[in-house]
Amino acid sequence: MANVHQRLPENVPGDFYVDVSCIDCDTCSQLAPTIFRDHGEQCSVYHQPETEAETRLSLMALVACPTGSIGKTEKHDAHIGIDAFP
Repeated sequence: MANVHQRLPENVPGDFYVDVSCIDCDTCSQLAPTIFRDHGEQCSVYHQPETEAETRLSLMALVACPTGSIGKTEKHDAHIGIDAFP
């Protein structure tokens, strides 16, 4: 589970973030390339979701992250991301 106190400084301000436990597997940037970007040895949020579709993709990335490095400060229904997978 991501820790907001270990949020990477490369994240833009806002709800979604990536913390220091990221292993740069690129799952998030593959699922939500408009939200997550690789910045070297880790990924970060470079654009906060603004639409329902972007939020759904961000939640898909959150539930798919193998290290649980993606977090959010606001309450979202994670099932939106889970149910979006085939």
